[in-house]
Amino acid sequence: MKILAIITARKNSKRLKKKNKILLNKKKLIEHTFLVAKKSNQFKEILLTTDDKDLIKLSKKYKILAPWIRPKSLSIDIAPSYKAVLHAYYWFKEKFGQVDGVFILQPTSPFRKVETIKNMIKIFKKNKKKSIISVSKCDEHPEWMVKLKNNKILPFISNKNFTKPSQSLKKLYKLNGVGYLIAPSILEKEKTLIPKNSIPYIILSKIESLDINDPEDYIIAKKFAKN
Repeated sequence: MKILAIITARKNSKRLKKKNKILLNKKKLIEHTFLVAKKSNQFKEILLTTDDKDLIKLSKKYKILAPWIRPKSLSIDIAPSYKAVLHAYYWFKEKFGQVDGVFILQPTSPFRKVETIKNMIKIFKKNKKKSIISVSKCDEHPEWMVKLKNNKILPFISNKNFTKPSQSLKKLYKLNGVGYLIAPSILEKEKTLIPKNSIPYIILSKIESLDINDPEDYIIAKKFAKN
């Protein structure tokens, strides 16, 4: 089975400036994704889609494919991620042929494990190429969340009285960005990184699930990286 890894790395970031190039254990954040993708030895090829010339230059060190700068129309804030992935996939298909799956890797998950990549691909093979999406348990439950209106606290979920004990709350999970493994045909048809009937891959480790998107996340990541 042929799997193409696509690393998505947009240049501009609002909450954490130049986040793909911040240092973590003396390496740029994106280098951790380069390394784990190569080490897994699971991919037909690893392709970087970015509008950052510095990252393209850095990718050559790891022999990552980065043959073009991502178009501006696919690099703006409102551009859906699936469009950048499809753009990269179509280029690869034209040059090298069809693949069975596209594994999307975000640079903001530096603690991603080789074992996770391998396990997700195994599940993908066993389940007739159904989409495999990594998730982790929610730390903050929406039934205990509130909204503010006219200087008043109101329940986020209507008719919620906040009396239900935590033990009786439904188990909920969130997307953590560690990995999305999708068949190209499904990506083309559904135009989303979260297709219907996706199979969850639950990651129990809070460290591996850490998604670095703001300065606070970065502080936590640096603490984990020292251990």
